[in-house]
Amino acid sequence: MWTVISALGLATFTKNVKNSLQTMIEVIINKAPLIKDQSHVAVATFSPKFVIFEVTPADNQDKKKLKICVYSQDSFLRIYDDAADLETEALLSFKKSMDDPLSSLNSWNRESDVCQWIGINCSSAGQISGIQLNYLSLSGPLPFYTIQALPQLRTLSVSGNNFTEIKVSSSQECSLEVLDLSGNHFTGDFLDTLSRLVTCKGIRILNLSHNKIRKISVKLSIGNPMVSVDLSYNRISGSIPSSFFLSCKSLKFLDVSSNQLVGGIPENMSKNCRRLQKLNASSNFITTFRLEQCTSLQELDVSFNNISETVFWKDCDALKVLNLSDNQFSGPFLSVFGNRSLPQVFKSLEVLQADHNSFTGEIPTVPPTLEALDLSCNKFSSSNTNICLSNSKLQSLVLVYNRLRGPVLNLAMNCSNLKMLDLSINFVTGSLPGNICSRLSKLQHLILWGNNLEGRIPATIDECSELVTLHLSHNNLTGVIPEEISRLKNLSLLVLNNNMLSGEIPASLAKMQNIQGLLLGHNKLQGGLPGELRNTNSLIQLAVNDNQLAGPIPSWIGCSVKEDQYDMKYPYLMVLLFNVQPSICKGYNEMFILQGIRFHEFQQLPIATRCQTWYFLSPPGFNISLIPSTTQGLSPWCIDLSFNSFTGTIPAEFGAMQNLYSLNLAHNLLTGAVPSTVGNLKQLEWLDLSYNQLESHIPGSLTNLTFLKYFNISHNRLLGGIPQSGQLPTFPASSYEGNPGLCGIPLAECHGNDYNLDNHSGDKDDDEDFCTTYEQLIDLPIKVLAPKKFIADHNNL
Repeated sequence: MWTVISALGLATFTKNVKNSLQTMIEVIINKAPLIKDQSHVAVATFSPKFVIFEVTPADNQDKKKLKICVYSQDSFLRIYDDAADLETEALLSFKKSMDDPLSSLNSWNRESDVCQWIGINCSSAGQISGIQLNYLSLSGPLPFYTIQALPQLRTLSVSGNNFTEIKVSSSQECSLEVLDLSGNHFTGDFLDTLSRLVTCKGIRILNLSHNKIRKISVKLSIGNPMVSVDLSYNRISGSIPSSFFLSCKSLKFLDVSSNQLVGGIPENMSKNCRRLQKLNASSNFITTFRLEQCTSLQELDVSFNNISETVFWKDCDALKVLNLSDNQFSGPFLSVFGNRSLPQVFKSLEVLQADHNSFTGEIPTVPPTLEALDLSCNKFSSSNTNICLSNSKLQSLVLVYNRLRGPVLNLAMNCSNLKMLDLSINFVTGSLPGNICSRLSKLQHLILWGNNLEGRIPATIDECSELVTLHLSHNNLTGVIPEEISRLKNLSLLVLNNNMLSGEIPASLAKMQNIQGLLLGHNKLQGGLPGELRNTNSLIQLAVNDNQLAGPIPSWIGCSVKEDQYDMKYPYLMVLLFNVQPSICKGYNEMFILQGIRFHEFQQLPIATRCQTWYFLSPPGFNISLIPSTTQGLSPWCIDLSFNSFTGTIPAEFGAMQNLYSLNLAHNLLTGAVPSTVGNLKQLEWLDLSYNQLESHIPGSLTNLTFLKYFNISHNRLLGGIPQSGQLPTFPASSYEGNPGLCGIPLAECHGNDYNLDNHSGDKDDDEDFCTTYEQLIDLPIKVLAPKKFIADHNNL
């Protein structure tokens, strides 16, 4: 309910505050309903837009006070005696004072219930308690003063908009507890502007992250009521002034990460902010950081800075997560902790990351509470047989890319709860201990590639019954692949390539029903591919390149996946490496697991630089899903049988592998024609059939392959014209050389009868049901759910 009065305009309202308020009191007494001459009227809140008067009627037996609002609009005064009217007008003024290009606030009108407006939350009494207008492209100055005095407003969130400044009133009441201005365009000295909110003494949570704020003023202090402050992802430069921490006794969370801070964190932070539980100062240029007190601190992240000095001068009994990675630390590891042992400093520590520094010497003994330790990319050279105490909870030990030498595997034998052990890219020698699985029976991931391990894979490997990943490539292992591996029912990845393993591929490997990747290339394996492997349910990557295998290529390879749907997800970065020069590298399908070492660092290793290489990256948690086609079901994803002595023809059944991405049959003794069904492989990006004895013509169905990145059919006995549609003419002459009977672009022009009249793109796809003898067909469409493959020449990454 309101009364419109024209006796007082906005100019009078603002120029002579004292006289204006007295005049309005008289107007209220004379004009407003429910108010009598004897009523007591007092000013409760004043702003340039409205005044709230607190009124005690003379006949009010219950001593209840009424709130009357005089609102200035269009040179008129509107007198409200209804709190809902006041809140409505305040919000409409808020809307009118900013830009709304998407008309997101169209529901804000007087005809509808304010509690039903978009972004408005109301209390049980119907008063506005929260405003959340996130990601609506709102812009202009944020007119906070229009809503600042709403009596029950506790939360204001305008994250992800385009506001550039905020307009506040230092004379208005303010009941805010949560203020989220993240993801806007607040710049420069914005924190000084915000400091004028002196009446908002109840703000407990402040989020200014992802803006363009440039400095923290020496005049600004966090304030004792504040519980959480987030200033991350701004452009704050210089050092944090000590005045910032003068009053912070309630502060529990502080994030100043991803700025341009220099110098050190003021020492009074740990003294004055004694309730601080989580501090993130990562990704700055901080050079010193000293913790004098940390009684409540639970998480500390100072990674990606330039710290080189001692950090911990006192014990931190409550600390659970510590990240010191990517700094300038050097020398013995314990120097960071005042040369005290880790169990002495930490009583609750669960996660410790200190990778990418220059620590030297011995791996430290860890606290019994520690669950994960990553000291990768340092210069540790000696092991410690007491790395784990008898009651250790350590589950993940990652020491990748150090200088560890000798029989280092013994260092982990007391860590009986280990699930992840990764010592890749070191100088580990000796053999795999025969008792490694009896001592570490909970192991799920054993990753030791890029070392100098010798001897045989122990038959006791089956005692690691929980094993999911066994990655032992690029070592000097000898002997046969033990039959006992087939007892690992949970094994998903078996990577043994680049060793000196001999003997035959055990037929018992087919018992591993969860095997997804079988990489045995670059060994001395003999015999053929055991027929029992046709019984595997989920084998989608098979690489046995550069061995001494012989015999025909079995047709069941294209039908070896029997799952209704296949999902591949691992807790580490997985890199599939494809050599563009397979003749030099003897195949191009390898797999590496990267933990502790970054991809650009891996690219500098001799393993990755010996050939021109392309990569497929699968980040931690990255999910690749394959859904079967209507007629053929699921199929393998990568097959590499190159550099062996396989004979016979290429099975026509290969055309059923609708999910196949890479096929390499080069450097074998294959004969006969290229099956026209290869043209059915619509997802194929890598096809290499070179250096065989293939005959006849290039089937025109190959023009149906539209995603090819690498194609090589050179050095065979092919003849006739190269099909001139699709991608085939775009490949270099080297893809076809060594076939004297071939002609057409990119080779010499064809003459007379050289052209094969059947070589055209109109060949009918051969959709025979090749796999019905091996799996039940399911009625699902052809679809690959994998995100776009991130493959690029390593020189351009």
